[in-house]
Amino acid sequence: MPASQNGLESSSERPTASYELRILDPKRIKLFRTGGVTRLTLQDECTYLRIIAARAFPLSDPDHYIGFLDGAGKDIGILVDPSHLDPESRQILDEELEKRYFVPVVERVISVKEEYGAVYWRVETDRGEKEFIVRNLRDNIQELSSTRLLITDVDGNRFEFPDINRLDAKSLGIIMRNL
Repeated sequence: MPASQNGLESSSERPTASYELRILDPKRIKLFRTGGVTRLTLQDECTYLRIIAARAFPLSDPDHYIGFLDGAGKDIGILVDPSHLDPESRQILDEELEKRYFVPVVERVISVKEEYGAVYWRVETDRGEKEFIVRNLRDNIQELSSTRLLITDVDGNRFEFPDINRLDAKSLGIIMRNL
C-alpha cells in the first residue's frame, strides 16, 4: 500500500511490535493542520497525514499521557507531558482534546420526565440549557464517586454532575427521585 494511502508520509516506515509502548519526545513533535485535518510530524522520522489524540486517563489524569493514533487507528505513541510541546502544537492539541472530550457540566436540573423507558432531561450546564434523552438509565450512568456522576445520552454525549450535593435543593430532589 502506498504511504499516502495509509496516512503516513515517510521515506522509511517503521514497523513496531503490537506490544511496544513508544514514549514520544515533545521536542520532536510538531502538530499542524492542513485543510482542517490535524497532522503530526516526528522530527527526522515521518509525518502522519491524519491523527487522533486521546487521553490515556481522561478522568483521573487528563493533563498527562496523551496517546496518538494514525489515520488507520494504529498507535503512534504516548506523550507523557503535553506542556512541553511548542505553543502552536500545544494549542492544536488542546483544541483536538476539547472536541473529543466535550462534556458539559450540569449546574441545575430543570426537569426530568420518563416515558416508555426513555428519560428526558432538561438541564442548565456551563454551556447553556440542554435537553437530552437517556435510555436504560442504569446502564448509562457512571458513578465516578459517591457524589460525582457522568450520564451518557442516546447520541453518546456525556453530561457531568461534578458534585450532586452542590446542586440546589430542587435539582437534588429531582435527581434523587429519578436515580
